[in-house]
Amino acid sequence: MEKDLSFFNGAFWYSETNLDMLLNYPYRMEGGFILLCTEGEAVVSVGVQKCEIVKNTEMIVLPGTTFYLLSASETFHVKILTFPKEVYDEVSLRLGVPFSSYLRETPSYTYPDESSLLKNIAVWMNMGKLIYEDKDNQFNALMLRNFIQNYLLWLYDKSIHYFKQTIGKFSRKQERYHQFMSLLDAHCREQRDALFYADKLCITLSYLRMVCHACSSFASPKEIIDKRVILEIKVLLQSTEYTIQEIAEILHFPDQSYLGRYFKRHTGMAATEYRILQNSVL
Repeated sequence: MEKDLSFFNGAFWYSETNLDMLLNYPYRMEGGFILLCTEGEAVVSVGVQKCEIVKNTEMIVLPGTTFYLLSASETFHVKILTFPKEVYDEVSLRLGVPFSSYLRETPSYTYPDESSLLKNIAVWMNMGKLIYEDKDNQFNALMLRNFIQNYLLWLYDKSIHYFKQTIGKFSRKQERYHQFMSLLDAHCREQRDALFYADKLCITLSYLRMVCHACSSFASPKEIIDKRVILEIKVLLQSTEYTIQEIAEILHFPDQSYLGRYFKRHTGMAATEYRILQNSVL
């Protein structure tokens, strides 16, 4: 049985939750979300990154990101507000590509207890809850849209000094790495060849290898591509909408057998076995 995670697919939604619906359940977010951890700790996967969330961690996950919960304490609890892709697309024109890349590569920040920014973020989240729950308001959708955009603009303003310092320290290799990861998010369903991404970046494959080795914990661009593609396969296997043959076609594999061998080589598990296992825990 497939989980109903429609609230992550382009809808406004506020909740106070432990995110157990995403435990070991990779899910590609059509929309984005803002999260504030109020208690406990967890380890999550954001794209190909592994991030730790503890009390006072704020996380912003952008549309198109694959996200899931790897582990969590019994006390883990967050406030979360989701938003549609088009809302972020509109405000990102003002934020600019570098800041969006920064958010994608640095999705979380943990504030000290005494931080004035943390207190303000808590106010913003409470305001989001208030607007979301005021469903009888005829301007509810517009208010939520404006709220998300205003929050992101406020966050940009408050973090611009640190952001500029960080971006200012980015080497050319780091800039290329951010660009590579953005391209991979956009093209992972149809392109698994590292040369494709090198060509898009107008660099040699050898230089892309140097970039990935210098800027990530992965040994090569191929390793990063494979990890991202495996996440995409897992997302599609969890859906009962597609057969494995159809998944192979969506991801441009020659056939079902090729996809099966690829998946088993990287996970140690057959695709059918993974699908059965996921369905058995729902």
